[in-house]
Amino acid sequence: MTHIVLITHTYDKFRERSFLLGSLAGHWLDAGHEVSLAEGLGNWPDGDVAIMHVDLSVVPNAYSEAAKRYAVVVNGAATDVRKKLVSRNLLTANDAWTGPVIIKTDLNYSGIPEMQAAQMFQRDGKPADLPPGPIVSTTRPYQILRSISDVSGDVWANPGLVVERFLPEQDAGAYWIRAWVFFGDRERCTRYRGTHPIVKTATIVGRELAPVPEELRAERERLGFDYGKFDFVVHDGRATLFDANRTPSAPPSSPEIDASNAHLAGGLEALMRK
Repeated sequence: MTHIVLITHTYDKFRERSFLLGSLAGHWLDAGHEVSLAEGLGNWPDGDVAIMHVDLSVVPNAYSEAAKRYAVVVNGAATDVRKKLVSRNLLTANDAWTGPVIIKTDLNYSGIPEMQAAQMFQRDGKPADLPPGPIVSTTRPYQILRSISDVSGDVWANPGLVVERFLPEQDAGAYWIRAWVFFGDRERCTRYRGTHPIVKTATIVGRELAPVPEELRAERERLGFDYGKFDFVVHDGRATLFDANRTPSAPPSSPEIDASNAHLAGGLEALMRK
């Protein structure tokens, strides 16, 4: 039996939210393993393996340091998922790019987790262990503009925002986004068809299985991910990573998804060996 410790932030509310890791933990319990939840920095139990599941763009150093007590820390190296590290498509005002652009927050998930955590730190009168710099949150969907010249000076001057080349995967009036979910040596990759340039759940009208490009495997290695979800497209034959998420949400339950999640949970063995 393996004792697995799930490390979460003080304000993550892991028990109340639908994270994919919660589904995987259920499969580990069914297999006879022990699973403990560490909420915040106090009273972490002993364990054989820990999974760093802090739902912030940057894992606070105190969590990384405390996790060193465990022999194996899943995602221990994936401490920063801000766009300025993840993206290879960032633009400056002086770049020669002539195509459309998209404006995003540097922080993951529109900066919403940091904004909510900051509010709770203030409510409780505690110092915030959040990334330095401004917390910029923006209304979704992200704004798409025709060219760099349409980006306002306020955007360029805001360190909490980034401007990227907009590189959609498109055919016959539809748009596509691909999601690669992995845990250790287990994975699934799905291609989603949507009706809007930014494909989200509400606009999805179809899906199909898809291969994982080698470029994405190289990005996983670069970013130090053991577990997570990468959103990407294949634009003009080239795979382009949009988002790297180490705390993905669980998709709606179905016999197919439940079986796939059970398969993903089996990747724990490979990570234990690593």
